[in-house]
Amino acid sequence: MTDELLEKIEEIRRRFPVSYEKARQVLEETSGNLVEALILLEKRTKNGHSRELIEKLQKLWEEGNRSKIRVRKGNEVLVEVPVTAGVAGALLAPHLTLVGAVAALAAKYRIEVDKADRVDEVEKVARNSKHKDEEQPAGAD
Repeated sequence: MTDELLEKIEEIRRRFPVSYEKARQVLEETSGNLVEALILLEKRTKNGHSRELIEKLQKLWEEGNRSKIRVRKGNEVLVEVPVTAGVAGALLAPHLTLVGAVAALAAKYRIEVDKADRVDEVEKVARNSKHKDEEQPAGAD
């Protein structure tokens, strides 16, 4: 290995978190051109991050479609929608969503979020949160 090649590998490693082997491999792919090697690594890194983000979003979408938001009155289910639809509605009309949720709770409807492994009642979560706030001594913030 020549000193020039080693210097190029070191320069690549200063700019990207890659192994010596990967740095050498990229230099070989670009016929030893350092600038082209850096550009190639930059493209691969951006594509890798984009791919990871897309995979995470797909998992969230799938989980949101498996999970449901239910509105109940007693034992009767009045409305059941996927969480993704509920989130989309909340993003498109946040004020309407808030007013609807408060009105439903005031009218003694139950709002549940049903995940594959558990059901959370929004009313219980809100009540527990309120009690925790009341238990904190003044000035504890």
